[in-house]
Amino acid sequence: MISIGSISTYWILKILLVIILSYCGYGIAYKQPKNFYVYAIIAALFYSLIEGLRWDRGMDYMHYYNDLLGRWETPNPEFLYKTIVYLLSGFMGLPYWCGFVTYSLLLISAFLMVLKVYPKAAFWGLPLFFLVTESSAENIIRQYLAISFMLFAYYAYLKQKKILTAVLLCCVPLIHMSGLIAVVVFVLLALLKVPLKKPWILLVIYLALFFLWDISYFKGITGYLSTINLGDNMKVQVYLDNSDRWFSNEGSISLVKYGKKYVDSASLTSILFTVLSQIIIIYYGFKAQLMDRKLQIAFYFTYIAILFNVIGGDIEMYSRFYDWYIYLMPFILGIAMYKVRMNQYEKYVVIVILLVHFFYGFLRSIGDIPYHGFAFIWDR
Repeated sequence: MISIGSISTYWILKILLVIILSYCGYGIAYKQPKNFYVYAIIAALFYSLIEGLRWDRGMDYMHYYNDLLGRWETPNPEFLYKTIVYLLSGFMGLPYWCGFVTYSLLLISAFLMVLKVYPKAAFWGLPLFFLVTESSAENIIRQYLAISFMLFAYYAYLKQKKILTAVLLCCVPLIHMSGLIAVVVFVLLALLKVPLKKPWILLVIYLALFFLWDISYFKGITGYLSTINLGDNMKVQVYLDNSDRWFSNEGSISLVKYGKKYVDSASLTSILFTVLSQIIIIYYGFKAQLMDRKLQIAFYFTYIAILFNVIGGDIEMYSRFYDWYIYLMPFILGIAMYKVRMNQYEKYVVIVILLVHFFYGFLRSIGDIPYHGFAFIWDR
């Protein structure tokens, strides 16, 4: 990544976006329902422009940029993705940056539609959606374009529109084939009720993995994966041929950028608040979904994402699996914060832990040079 642009501009716009999303989240949650679209339009406008106008924002950005210019770099592009790109750049003749703004607009609009069904979740959910997904959404662009359709499908599911839900779910693998796994999980959770009545087994699994799992265990898997030959299936074969990078700790983004010393010196305070915040999400998210059957998908997607994060850390392939499920975490947490009954002291402790983990972590990073660069299109 060549560090072009202004780091000050990057952070001013990012801070501005967090403030705007927090303000709009508060407005959606606590103002009159008739004002939903006012706050939603403001949030969508600023999010889609600030995110969409970012330049060279990760390893995958340039080949999606070339796709929009007609210089196709995505191998064997899925039908719907190819159609969307053609409509934007070929049929409509829009400049490339309009494509990225459109992708960002679809993503935030889909999340806002989910919040429209449970508006009080927006107070926590809207700013956290940006903080949790920002880095990945800027880089793995086609996957998050497909995730937009997952979110639209979830909105249709919440509104009990079964045919529309099915159609939207079918769109996901037509944009990014790996989304088929997430679609199957979605359908199973929609059709089957998980019989658990208490969250303890889920918490035990999480804590056991957190304290006992070692990323080095993946080394045994990569040797086997590298021997598999799928012939002409180039999309999958490239991952298998480079399995050390994609499936082991050699593919750790932090390791690549900072080196082993940085990775091994993680702050105990940071680890503590990460564990506490994830326990809160699992415990209270579980309680929230017991109150409303339609929230089961959001909760178990979140739980799956947490487990992927524990076992894979920031190894690139596991991070991509994680991204297929994490985007509903801000939503289920937002619901838990207003739906689940807590006494005053309990709620105070929960809020402090979440603020330290999510918002203090963001504030502490202000001024840092992000892994994915800090340029905008006017800097190129």
